[in-house]
Amino acid sequence: MTKTATKSNVTLVTIALFIATFMAAIEGTIVSTAMPTIVGDLRGVSLMNWVFSIFLLTNAIATPIYGKLADSFGRKPMFIVGILIFIFGSVMSGLSHSMLVLIFWRAIQGIGAGSIMPISNTIIADIYPLEKRAQVLGLNSSAWGIASVIAPLLGGFIVDRLSWHWIFFINLPIGLIVMVMVQFFLHEEKQHA
Repeated sequence: MTKTATKSNVTLVTIALFIATFMAAIEGTIVSTAMPTIVGDLRGVSLMNWVFSIFLLTNAIATPIYGKLADSFGRKPMFIVGILIFIFGSVMSGLSHSMLVLIFWRAIQGIGAGSIMPISNTIIADIYPLEKRAQVLGLNSSAWGIASVIAPLLGGFIVDRLSWHWIFFINLPIGLIVMVMVQFFLHEEKQHA
């Protein structure tokens, strides 16, 4: 067991990482069921594919950058920065008043989400011994499959009961809980660059 694992609350950190991974995974597809309502409200049918694509594009671009930054500045600070950017992009996406503005904030949201998967996997590798690591990484990655099933149902429910804005606003309390859990329960050795 590593020094990081002995000081950290491994169970609570793992739960926080699973929630964060699920939150980022679900955000990629939850918009699909809300899109007819969003297009009706924001009037931008010609731009609607960008709402999906820009999130995935900026997420993919940001992923290797966060990996390098996490090696230089530490996993915990870069994970928290990524979650903050993701939450900010989510809230601003929910407040969008036009399709172009929504696309811009979805890009920001994707940049934040780019930190979640690589740094979660790295933290799991840091806090679990080699013999348990593959199992926990597999469980964490299963969030993507679960999200692809749950996201359309959840998106439809949220749009039906509240409004399309809430598919983005829901990330605020969840993201804050994840940040607090990682801040208080993950203890990381200082990085020496």
